[in-house]
Amino acid sequence: MNDLVGLRYAWGHRPGDGSGMTDCFQLTCEVRRRLGLPDYADRFAWVYERYDEQTFPHRRIARWLLELGTKLPDPLPGAVALLPGRCGPALGTVTEHGVIFIAPGQNVVHAPVPAGVGRYFWMKR
Repeated sequence: MNDLVGLRYAWGHRPGDGSGMTDCFQLTCEVRRRLGLPDYADRFAWVYERYDEQTFPHRRIARWLLELGTKLPDPLPGAVALLPGRCGPALGTVTEHGVIFIAPGQNVVHAPVPAGVGRYFWMKR
């Protein structure tokens, strides 16, 4: 996962596209792939066609997590984290060593799971 650390935030970009940027959804999909878990990138490609960063309704993130996942009382490796952010909620992925997400400074970080912050979901499908 070290190659993901330091990528900059940009709507609609994904790790590996050569831009050095990613958004939180694409980052989460990439980490889940690397952990051998299903991702949802192809299934939600329409979001980038229909919305831009300013028009995307953040409630869709919570809806997606509740429809396709189960809320967990504690973080587990592979779980999707819903973290609070200045510009709205952000997604991350729990790993054996913490959570990988886009920090407030707009860079991808891999940090210890913050105690008492965020919600965690096990994605069923």
